[in-house]
Amino acid sequence: MNLLSDEELLEHCRRLYREHGPIALTYTFLKAQKGLYAVLYGRGITQKDLAARLGVAEELREHIASRPMVRAGQTLTRRSWPQLIAEAREVADRHGSLPPAQWFQQNGRGSLVQYVYVLGRTWDELREAIGDRASGAFVQSRNGLRWRSHPEASLSNFLFARGIEHRRGDRYPKEYEALSGKAHGRYDMHFASSKGWIDVEIWGDDPGGHGAANYRTVRALKEQFNADNPRFLGIHFERCFSEEALSGLLKPYVDTIAPFRFERASDPLIPTTHWSNTDELLEYSRRLAADMPDGEFPTEEWLRKRGKWADRPGPAYNTLSIYITKWFGGVRALRRLLGQAHVSTNQWDREKVLVAWRAFYEAHGRTPNQVRAHHARGIATFSPEVVHQAERLTNAVVKYAGGATIANAAVGITVDRKRKPRSASQ
Repeated sequence: MNLLSDEELLEHCRRLYREHGPIALTYTFLKAQKGLYAVLYGRGITQKDLAARLGVAEELREHIASRPMVRAGQTLTRRSWPQLIAEAREVADRHGSLPPAQWFQQNGRGSLVQYVYVLGRTWDELREAIGDRASGAFVQSRNGLRWRSHPEASLSNFLFARGIEHRRGDRYPKEYEALSGKAHGRYDMHFASSKGWIDVEIWGDDPGGHGAANYRTVRALKEQFNADNPRFLGIHFERCFSEEALSGLLKPYVDTIAPFRFERASDPLIPTTHWSNTDELLEYSRRLAADMPDGEFPTEEWLRKRGKWADRPGPAYNTLSIYITKWFGGVRALRRLLGQAHVSTNQWDREKVLVAWRAFYEAHGRTPNQVRAHHARGIATFSPEVVHQAERLTNAVVKYAGGATIANAAVGITVDRKRKPRSASQ
């Protein structure tokens, strides 16, 4: 197979496609053809490239979209965006509004959340698509108030975490109506300070679907009306997502206070201005990690199907990767929130694996692969953490050190296979 030219290789794949259809270009099928996948991979021809060269990219996409997905041993039927909208609307109609993503995961419907991100969408887009005014048009902050936008909720969380009293905005005085000719006008928020209640407007670029020209006019009128208001503060919406920016803007009104009000275990680890954005994303990431073979959240390369993961089966999670970087600060930070900091710090090579292998044996009296086997057979009981560590080391020693037998010999461990393992509980 390796002796074929690129053209001959493509012709061979074309014959397979004519005989078997789109399945001939799937990872599983290509791997089953002796040497074919390795040759394609070695020449930098990905599944996407191969489909494009054969002129069947659209057919392959349709085939993949119609196939079930397997996650954690469960077969899941792929669903389209319209199908997700229909399912979400059904739930929203029954509950009065669309529940948060966590509700779906806790009630046996977590696959809906998964497919939202698989399709490159977000939970907010789903809310908007079903016209969920009760939750889609508002964002709840930690103090229980519902705001008209994420920037407002972010500012609310910033204030709440620092014990600063605040409330939703009141109507503008009658004088504003006389100036603007508009019957309605509200401030976005008010917060308490040593100077009294501060009137807040959060400026957008073109928010709420209004025309840009109309919005600029309204903003100019409000700025004109508040020009002589010593307790007025206008904030560009992007600055509401930065704790540093808000600390500087609010310094003339309130003391610099470190956040101290936390309601969730992850709150101290996430900037307060990101709380409302990260809640559902964190739950989804936890579910994705649980569905991985080793229970660990994957790398960014895996999410984006890059590098050595370019040809892995399954969809790319580009949208998820973007939001993880935006709201958590990257995969490493997310893993800390999931209690998987060790995944980020352990960069294995042969020497490190052998050191860890020996250390595990000295700590537990068994090699990692023995712990796995004895735990599975009920010979001994170990804590979930020890079993998890044993699984990681067993996988790592195969990849980096040639397997358990070679590792044992390298670090001087002699396994007595005739001795009956002693019962233990660790």
